Amino acid sequence: MSEIRKLPASAGAQWLLDAFSLYGRAPLQLAVLGVIGMIVSSLILVLAQLLPGWLGLLVQLLSLAVGPLVFGGMLWAVSEIDQGHRALPTHLLQPIRDRRVTHLLVPLAIQLIAVIALGTLLFALIGSDGLTASSDMLQKMQQLQQSGTQPSNEQILALMADAPVKRILLWILITFATFVALSMAMFTQPALVVFDRQSGMHALRMSLQGCLENFGAMAVFMVLGLIAALCIYFLVFILMQLALLFGGMGAAAFVVQLSMSTVIMPLYVGAVYAAWKQMFAHRGRTPPPPVPGPGNVFAA
Repeated sequence: MSEIRKLPASAGAQWLLDAFSLYGRAPLQLAVLGVIGMIVSSLILVLAQLLPGWLGLLVQLLSLAVGPLVFGGMLWAVSEIDQGHRALPTHLLQPIRDRRVTHLLVPLAIQLIAVIALGTLLFALIGSDGLTASSDMLQKMQQLQQSGTQPSNEQILALMADAPVKRILLWILITFATFVALSMAMFTQPALVVFDRQSGMHALRMSLQGCLENFGAMAVFMVLGLIAALCIYFLVFILMQLALLFGGMGAAAFVVQLSMSTVIMPLYVGAVYAAWKQMFAHRGRTPPPPVPGPGNVFAA
């Protein structure tokens, strides 16, 4: 089991610096991997639209698996760059070669369970009457905004009178806490799966524990990462407007997707790799003892 290291808060800034450093050493190589992942996802979606009925839906669900697999393969490529090697397109297949696919897909299952649980909790808290009252409140507020008149405090309170506002706020708080916990659990999970060969569920637990024990570093990384993302998105927005001017909506959407695949995703992968290296006293790439049982994906 990986040992969790206690890091200073400044480590969060170092993760971001390391991500830019790794990206700067091989931007074209990482961009090629991102483009390959984007093309594969697009082809699967096109195929899903061509297939009828449940076959198309099944292929669409298959497209959800592309993201985690590309992420895991790009992690391997980033580690190769870190060791002075080239990032190759074949690195995207490394999770398949190492039989890490099902473990990388565990977070998708956990997210689905969380969505179902939160939806059930919302219905249990406010019931069908509360859902109807909340929907009516939102519709009336939207009508007031569209009318151009500024609603008074009395009008707002009257609209909220029938809606279970306190229970909705409680649900929003629980949802936010769940989102934060899932984000930390999924932060270094792919690296723990790919490099330390941990099972999918155990990697989630270790990632959550590591992020909680290094919450200061995580907070610094999130704040600085948000600032960096806003700067990148500003540049992307300028490019998108130029593409919109000369090529229309399709070109603008392509620019956004291309920037996500070739810049933002590789940078985030680099940050996850840097965090994994510092946060855990890992085993590296040495093969672990075999895990008993063929379906031991969720083993903790």
